[in-house]
Amino acid sequence: MTSTVSRCFFILLICCSSRGLNVFPNLEDVAKNARVVINDIVSLIEEDQCRSDLLTLADGIDKLDLWAMKMIDANGKWNPAFLLGNIKSLGSYEECVSIHQSTPYIKGKYCLANVHLSSNDEKIDSLLEIATQKRRNREITMNRTNMPVPDLLPSMALIQFGICVPSTCSIADVQKAFGYILSKEKNANGEAQIESCYTNDAAPLSSGDLAFIGCVAIIVGLVFLSSVIESKFGIKEDAGFAYSCLMAFSLPTNWRKLFFISNHPGALKSLDGIRVLSTLWVVAGHKIIFTLQEPWANKNFQVESLQKLANMPFINNMPSVDTFFLMSGMLRSYNLLKEFQGNRFRFFTDVARRYLRLTPVYALVIAFYATLLTRLGSGPRWEKFVTEPGEACAVNWKNNLLYINSYVHNNKHCMIQTWYLASDMQLFLVSPLVVYALWKKPVAGKWILFLMAAIPICYTAWYTYSYEVLPTYLLNNSDEKLISYQRDVHITTHHRMAPYVVGLALGYILYSKNRNFHLSLLRALFGWLMSLSTLYFVVFGAINIVQYDHEYNPVESAFYSSLHRISWALAVAWLIFACNNENGGWITKILSLNIFQPLSKISYCIYLSHYVILMVGTARIKTPLFADDYALIHSLAGDFIISIAVATVLYLSVEAPLFEITRLIFATSKNVNQKKEA
Repeated sequence: MTSTVSRCFFILLICCSSRGLNVFPNLEDVAKNARVVINDIVSLIEEDQCRSDLLTLADGIDKLDLWAMKMIDANGKWNPAFLLGNIKSLGSYEECVSIHQSTPYIKGKYCLANVHLSSNDEKIDSLLEIATQKRRNREITMNRTNMPVPDLLPSMALIQFGICVPSTCSIADVQKAFGYILSKEKNANGEAQIESCYTNDAAPLSSGDLAFIGCVAIIVGLVFLSSVIESKFGIKEDAGFAYSCLMAFSLPTNWRKLFFISNHPGALKSLDGIRVLSTLWVVAGHKIIFTLQEPWANKNFQVESLQKLANMPFINNMPSVDTFFLMSGMLRSYNLLKEFQGNRFRFFTDVARRYLRLTPVYALVIAFYATLLTRLGSGPRWEKFVTEPGEACAVNWKNNLLYINSYVHNNKHCMIQTWYLASDMQLFLVSPLVVYALWKKPVAGKWILFLMAAIPICYTAWYTYSYEVLPTYLLNNSDEKLISYQRDVHITTHHRMAPYVVGLALGYILYSKNRNFHLSLLRALFGWLMSLSTLYFVVFGAINIVQYDHEYNPVESAFYSSLHRISWALAVAWLIFACNNENGGWITKILSLNIFQPLSKISYCIYLSHYVILMVGTARIKTPLFADDYALIHSLAGDFIISIAVATVLYLSVEAPLFEITRLIFATSKNVNQKKEA
């Protein structure tokens, strides 16, 4: 099989012969083998120029021309540690696309082929099962043209080969040639599909690219101008609306705001710490999903990691988002009750303020996705991880800015992580009805809250049981089930709303009790015991469910899927409640550390920008990596630091200035209304 498969790399040369390891193989044999392969496939090629260039390549190999040998050398080769999961033979992307021969004129084109192998020989087939971590029949390894964007599915069984060909050969030509060679395999049945091809040609800047560059240039100019004015003349008070809007971009002012430590006695303690830790947990969870798709020399490491209890916070990280639903619902309820009490509630003003608070920096990041993102680098899987998500934003950006992308997406998500923003905005819009009922008719309002929590719990249980949906993201299941879970459960508001409802209830409790509810020591201890136990069992209690050999159980899945989110929300709600009623002890002190305040201020920008960093980090990998715990922690720490740095720039230059301008707009509007009333 080895000698046959090695021929499947289009024009790959055999570097290991039956006589032993040859560091420098016989060059005459190299030329002969290449000539045989090219002669076999050249008749299949439709493009005349491609056929001509392939024959020129064969002549170049006969003459040992450097460009021709590079083209051969750049092809993928059968990897060592194949049985450990090293099944992605990416070749040398840089070596291939850097080929630019003037006489004869030939440029290199790198293509990535997806290969599905099976065998009628039981021994060979069992080896393929081991190499693909027993996911060969669970993953979609062929006909991947309609995969969701972005593709968040694990890639454990997708065998891939890098192919270097002349740039005049089309994807169809490469597909035919590679498929023909695979058809000659005697011991294994092979199917191939070309995923993408790349050259070193840079696309010209589009009008969208230029518009985005212009927008960034304006922002940079405003930051520079306002900073110079402040450093030279200081900031004038009551100098007019236009002047105040300009000075909102001042870097020194926004830097002071970022690192200003508030000790306001009315502030809800612990929220900054919870927000920061949950944001970092979200980043870590997305990092793990990306590692499942990276080319590793030891993919078996990921399967073995499932057995370690200490890894469960990384494996079972979905509750991190439920914390944000809880906090958002709590703050919404608390603020609404204050507005109702002071007769200051204005629905459309609230919505406009919320929209302007979230959307400007969000829109800027979307614009970056749709324009310059694809120019950040290159790699064998750049199209899958970077280009396609960027194209999704170019098409579906309106859904994001209307905050309906959790339901309307056509299976092509722009900034997939922002489904939460859509769900949160939808709940933000309907929450005044519930909170108003709580304020006016507490008994009726409490029943509404109960029903709003109970209905999604019961519906999720029924849906999971009836359609055998996954209870969470499970590596041990098929791609089809993972797609169904992500599309129909994970990102839909009606399945995820229970923690938000808990937040509404918590906000009502904190407001009505004026955050000064005395608990006896026994009750406080009991509350902490229940809270910490619940947090533990939600995350670590699922260890049997996530195991690779675990058999799907619809009753177990329905139970966990329907209850783990609200259980997590109730446990975190107790933590917030206790920390704000002098029952948190050292936990309150940790979560209220000053370091969390500036990090909390940039948490929204971290949330918006971290996915780009993870996408680019994965897409630029050009050779399989060897992974262990240290390598993953090292990589994750780097992602944290880069995310914080990028988020800081976004906050200082975009979020903080536009937040201040929004405040000025509504302050001006309020003053105008007061003058009219007078």
